[in-house]
Amino acid sequence: MYSRSADEPPDPPEDALNTTPTVPAEPYAPPRPAGVGRPGGRAAKRRAITEGARTVFGRDGYSRTSIEAIATEAGVSTRTIYNHFQGKDHLFSDVLHDSASQVADAFVATVSEHLAGADARADLLVLGNALVGQRTQFPEHFAMIRQIRAEEQHFPPAVIDTWRQAGPLRVQQEVTHRLDDLARAGLLDTDDPSRATAHFVALVNSETSPHGDPQTPAQIHACVTRAVDAFLHGYGGN
Repeated sequence: MYSRSADEPPDPPEDALNTTPTVPAEPYAPPRPAGVGRPGGRAAKRRAITEGARTVFGRDGYSRTSIEAIATEAGVSTRTIYNHFQGKDHLFSDVLHDSASQVADAFVATVSEHLAGADARADLLVLGNALVGQRTQFPEHFAMIRQIRAEEQHFPPAVIDTWRQAGPLRVQQEVTHRLDDLARAGLLDTDDPSRATAHFVALVNSETSPHGDPQTPAQIHACVTRAVDAFLHGYGGN
């Protein structure tokens, strides 16, 4: 029988013979929702698609726009677009609604922040400048609207109605509400704020040339001032 000498080292423990390194377990991390905290997530790609679509629809119009052109603008594949939207009609309707809502939200926020309700001329200048300011704040949206007006007969009535409800009608209702407040305070002379709104918006648009050449801020301010003064000539209160 083999006998170990006194100076011979003892055998290593059995565990030491396993040369496979032990990898510590990674701490548990809960899964993130799609599009949250990940570049290129679902929400980010959808946003890129809608922004790209807004640009292309505004540039080329609805009829001439292709899914391929939108994919190129958005930096995604056509398959990715179809993963988010059923087709061009669905994408257009979604983009139009979201874009109109953003414009209306910005208008209401601006008016709510700056109107004082104590001086008709000052408040009307706020309203007029907010109406015109939409065009410079959201140029791609209004480029798309110009294309829509040229092709309106090609769209289902429901698409146009959804756009009007989300954007133009909300803006119109906000103006009407503010003019009604001024009338109730005796600062405007009207018993029909809806008609007064139509006149006010028409004056602002006619003075500021919404479809004409770009204007400088000083020119815009002068145009809005003329529109407000003309409106007060007919509707000025006490």
